[in-house]
Amino acid sequence: MTQPANLEARVRSALASLSKGFKFDVGYLLVVLLCVPAIWPLVGPSYFASHDGLHHLYRLLDLDFCIHGGTLYTRWLPNLGFGYGYPVLNYYAPLTYYLAELFHLLGAGYVASIKLTFMTGFVLSAVCMYLYAKEFMGRYSGVVAAAAYVYLPYHLADGYVRGALAEFFAFVFFPFILWACHRLIIRGKRKYLLLVVASYAGLILTHNLTALIFSPLLLAYVCLLLALRREVKPLAYVVLALLLAWGLTAFYWFPGFRESSWVLLGQVGPSATDYQHQLVPLSEFFSPFLIYRYFPNQGVTLEHPLSFIQLGLAGLSVLVLLRLWRTLTTSIRYHLLFFLGASLLSLCMMLSSSSFLWRALPLLPYLQFPWRFLAVTTVSSSVLIGSPLLLFGVVEDQLKPPRGSRRLSYLRIIAGLAIALILMMANLAHLTVEPMYLPEHDVPLTEEEVSLATAAEYDYLNALWVRLWGGTWGLEYLPAWVQIPREEFFLPLEKPPLTPALLQSGDIPSIVLNRQAPLSKALDIEASSETRLSFHIFYFPGWQFYVDGRRVPTFASGPLGLVTTDVPQGQHRVLLRFETTSARTIGIAISLVSVILLTLLGLVLIERRKLLLIPLGALILLALLVYWHLLSSSSVEYPYERQANLGNLVKLLGYSLDRPVYHPGDTMSVSLYWMALQEMSDDYKVFLHLTDQEESRLIYQSDRWPVYNFSPTTRWQTGEIVVDRHTLQIPEEESPGVYHLLAGMYLLDTMQNLDILDENSISQGNRVLLSEIEVNSR
Repeated sequence: MTQPANLEARVRSALASLSKGFKFDVGYLLVVLLCVPAIWPLVGPSYFASHDGLHHLYRLLDLDFCIHGGTLYTRWLPNLGFGYGYPVLNYYAPLTYYLAELFHLLGAGYVASIKLTFMTGFVLSAVCMYLYAKEFMGRYSGVVAAAAYVYLPYHLADGYVRGALAEFFAFVFFPFILWACHRLIIRGKRKYLLLVVASYAGLILTHNLTALIFSPLLLAYVCLLLALRREVKPLAYVVLALLLAWGLTAFYWFPGFRESSWVLLGQVGPSATDYQHQLVPLSEFFSPFLIYRYFPNQGVTLEHPLSFIQLGLAGLSVLVLLRLWRTLTTSIRYHLLFFLGASLLSLCMMLSSSSFLWRALPLLPYLQFPWRFLAVTTVSSSVLIGSPLLLFGVVEDQLKPPRGSRRLSYLRIIAGLAIALILMMANLAHLTVEPMYLPEHDVPLTEEEVSLATAAEYDYLNALWVRLWGGTWGLEYLPAWVQIPREEFFLPLEKPPLTPALLQSGDIPSIVLNRQAPLSKALDIEASSETRLSFHIFYFPGWQFYVDGRRVPTFASGPLGLVTTDVPQGQHRVLLRFETTSARTIGIAISLVSVILLTLLGLVLIERRKLLLIPLGALILLALLVYWHLLSSSSVEYPYERQANLGNLVKLLGYSLDRPVYHPGDTMSVSLYWMALQEMSDDYKVFLHLTDQEESRLIYQSDRWPVYNFSPTTRWQTGEIVVDRHTLQIPEEESPGVYHLLAGMYLLDTMQNLDILDENSISQGNRVLLSEIEVNSR
């Protein structure tokens, strides 16, 4: 009997060790469950209406377009700006878009991917605040602080009212950075240096302006921790961590800083005064409603006023300090005092009395809105709101109450639930989340509506806002080489009538299009004289032409500042692609050096070096996922050659189809490649007809001005190549067979098509047969 008894003892010992190794903190489950009411409005197929939500949706669409074209990290989004392209990701932090892209790689649509990123932000911010607050106040207070962090008005407004995805997601990093610094300095564990680096770098890559606001708070907090530790040595680790974080992210921020003057953003930033009318007196600072109301019904001048409930609950921390000053640990006392001070200072930065600071500090005007300091207020208030539970007993390591204090523990639980419910009811009751509608659309924006066509409508909304309301920061990524006012470049240009020149066949270059990718364009050209060649792309440093493999001068031309070069006469192979600049190269080099240093540091600090295989394995899985995604479809086109002269004004160079064979009910995507032969004084519409084989019956048509109605031909300049995308729907009831696809241009006023001219300028009709379309049965 001895042997079975020993065996049983060993099994029990093994199970005990196993359960100890997998000990679970119920607090994490509680804070995740508390997030459910906050994320519930995101459930559903339609996108939600907000100030900035469309920015993020269509930037994700264009980012995915570039990834499908083989560019994994892009600074240029080619389809925004009515197809001219914007250097958005040269300046705007990219992390949240890549997180959303990860959801898309896993199978979610664009709408669902953005909404999943918002959901992730809510949950992770709650978890990270719990992780941090329980570090020095215990788990009960940690749960309440996490609930406050999720349900304080500005956090909810950032998500649902503003739709500011990047600023909203930055809330994840605030408490995590503070927690990592606390572990590094107070506990003296150097391995947390790696987490400080990762989290601070994550904040920079999420929203640089928010990182700018948070950094003074972080430096002050580090000083507090050093004072509590009574040792200066950990300061070296913190400085090293912050330097490595800035080094890791240099590929993003260094060129953005050096090249800021190349877009409207950097031109208006130093002289911006928008912040002045956002600074308010104390009388306009607080919400007059007990049940919080959001913009535009906030009731005071400040767009996101402070809630009296938030003020009252955070103010209870003063009672905690007065009541328990001798009982509280030194760490808790000074943490509460620190966050009280942080709350007051961040609130002061939004008052009109702080205007002298906004004028004196050169970077502050770039923040645009003083109420962005509410991010700091939300962090500090959340910690303070968790502190009243300390009135019901000392900090406990377990959620299960110890013997002899069961009554106080129950009171603590009731108080915590009461605070969480008060915050939920007060801040969710008037939070109205409505579906997003695009202009002249009768149905909400869903995944089926997200396309390059609706991206142009989104661009129009932005431009219309600038036309109607102005504003310093509208269309802020417009390159500096665009000479036309930002509110006009997409509108038709009124001109006196022009008489088209009679072109001979030798005057018109022969162009054969080759590989057309999002960030590179290749073609063969044969011309009898030097030809000025432009693409329908805003010039921006990084765009570079090559002729027969040699770099040639690349410059901006025309009022729109299009990317242009001069091609010598004869036969040549031309390539245009988006490359790096000296600032981008320096930034990438700094980041690579930082990666190497961080890897070496990880080998020194991490005892279990096998843990380094985890990020390596994650990178391999991500690479396989991206590769599979690229195989599914491609945004690279190899156009079919179809050259046609339309009235000596425009030349059709070719077209591309998204597939070789179609079925009834399919949507056909067609790209037309035009080249302007001379300046035009009239705006011509483009038609695309799908007919039967005899061309006597119209099956379906696309009829609009070029580039989704926003690139009028009066804006085209001679030698400009324009990509014009259309979609056609093959009716379900159509029989299998062969159909004809025809294209052309016409003048709306006269309803006359441009003639298709041969080499002798003799009309050959007024429609170009592009292709015979094969439709098979399913």
